[in-house]
Amino acid sequence: MTDLDALLRPFFDALMELRPVDATYLGIHDHDHRLPEGGREDSEAEGKLLRGLREKLTDAGEGIDAEVARYFTELTLFELEDFRVGDRMAFGGEILGTALFLLFARDFAPAETRMEAILSRLEDAPRYLERSRERLQEPVRVWNQVALESVRELPTLLGEIVAAAPDSLAPRLSRAADAAREAIDDHRRWLEGEVIPSASPEFQIGEAGFERLLQLRRLPAPPDAILRLGREQLSQVHEQRRELVAKHWPGKTVAEVEAAIRSDHAPDFTQALVEYRESIAAARTFVAEKELATIPAGEALHVIETPPFLRATTPFAAYFPAAPFDERQLGVYIVTPLTSSDALQEHNRAAIQNTSVHEAYPGHHLQFVSANAGRTLARVLSSYQAHEFVEGWAHYCEQLMYEEGFSASPEVRFVQLTDLLWRACRIVIDVELSRGRMTFDEAVRMLVEEAGLPREGAVAEVNRYTFTPGYQLSYLYGKQLLLELRERVQARQGSDFRLKGFHDTLLNAGALPAALWDRLF
Repeated sequence: MTDLDALLRPFFDALMELRPVDATYLGIHDHDHRLPEGGREDSEAEGKLLRGLREKLTDAGEGIDAEVARYFTELTLFELEDFRVGDRMAFGGEILGTALFLLFARDFAPAETRMEAILSRLEDAPRYLERSRERLQEPVRVWNQVALESVRELPTLLGEIVAAAPDSLAPRLSRAADAAREAIDDHRRWLEGEVIPSASPEFQIGEAGFERLLQLRRLPAPPDAILRLGREQLSQVHEQRRELVAKHWPGKTVAEVEAAIRSDHAPDFTQALVEYRESIAAARTFVAEKELATIPAGEALHVIETPPFLRATTPFAAYFPAAPFDERQLGVYIVTPLTSSDALQEHNRAAIQNTSVHEAYPGHHLQFVSANAGRTLARVLSSYQAHEFVEGWAHYCEQLMYEEGFSASPEVRFVQLTDLLWRACRIVIDVELSRGRMTFDEAVRMLVEEAGLPREGAVAEVNRYTFTPGYQLSYLYGKQLLLELRERVQARQGSDFRLKGFHDTLLNAGALPAALWDRLF
């Protein structure tokens, strides 16, 4: 254990005591049977912990881990005390769903052991949901509409849990699930009848708040410069896509080519999941054979259907990382079945190949299992915050796999460029929506008209954007920063430069803010 880990350990242990669901997420299973206390005392205790840590870190030196710990502390205090999402959004339903889902989906222990922990959390669910209401002080309408969608879908997860219960626990699990359903229904009525009707329509962090957020993230450019990148990319990528269509589909319009690509999909969602698994396996083999990065031994990735309670904020797909403290490095990749008539078009074969690169190999899954192999407490904490690396890396991988020949078909390239339009829109919307210069409806319309998202997916996207300012810009901006870093390192190393060495150095260092990347080389 390093000196800094020894300094951080009491803080980390106390934080996990306050955040037992986060502990499960990270693979610390001492708290699997617990839910948070839920009331305002949790946020007050977190603030006290963070302020105490800030004081201790003043003399922690200038090493990378010390810088990362200070970065985490300042950002988390800002989110807790300035932006205050937890005081303005009723997170109780989502936290309960995540608490159960992590134990249900990850097989880090025998099924009966995990079911016992689920039972304990289920039995505590009525108390927790009631207490969680105390924290809601200044509700924001759109945030609590999102919370309501999660709550409405929770009973489906409970049904899946009860159906999978071993005989020894089935009676208690059934009773606990029934009581939890009543509490969830009561929570739903509270949101519908008391919270949302009187909630504020205002959600923006504002000009000063957004600028302060980017400063705390130590991003090298101010908001307007990042906004220019988004607008420039939007114009350039539209042109690149038109050129691709003219070259490979002469006489066809962009819309016609897109329709043809989207129509090439599996006959049903079950088969689409099979194709996701096959594409992920092919990407993994390609990364290993081309020596693009080291794949740690023993890692695994499960592909499953998105649980209903997460669908309100996961319009297409998402990845639950392998837990840093779990012995088995298992990631969970969730894919959402949409309800519209053309839902399977969102899971067309070209899109599956590109998304699998982003989420799996060499994207998020490889990113997290590599970081976990050399984890420190500071870097585990920073994985919550360094979005420009987490999302920038996965977006960078899409281009990398195109450059290296895995995603070389014109169909996949078309999808990549279309997704790049989406990421450029995300920059523009993130900067403008967060600062109050764009309305919710204007953001939805931009995603539909510029990026071609279906309205259902666009609404779900913007729902999330409203309470995660600064996150959306991290995809394209982070990718741009990584490409610039690669150029600098290649220029310094000359003929000694190797992609594998460059990638392994980044991946093994964990999720660091961009301000620290050059120090790794």
